[in-house]
Amino acid sequence: MTKLALPLVALAASALLGCGSACQELADRICHCQPAGSLRDTCVSSVRNQLGNATQRPTGADQPRCETLLSTCPDPDVKASQCQRILTPEGKRECGLAYGPADGGS
Repeated sequence: MTKLALPLVALAASALLGCGSACQELADRICHCQPAGSLRDTCVSSVRNQLGNATQRPTGADQPRCETLLSTCPDPDVKASQCQRILTPEGKRECGLAYGPADGGS
């Protein structure tokens, strides 16, 4: 697993993902930064498995947070440098993979 796969599992476990939603789009953007092939497929599969778990489905309150994160976490298909940016602390915060001071992080 690459450096992005582990935070993605944490993101999914925190119930930020939702099928056909802003949260799903966010997860897809993060997975798309995995190398094409088995790593990306595993990332997508892990997200789908998390979505299948009823206890981890998002609430209505999760969607606005995901929508906000979509505005700060560019699509790597549109902004090629996004996959490098997501490896930085700022990039992680912008995509919801880490908390910043305003979110209760340090």
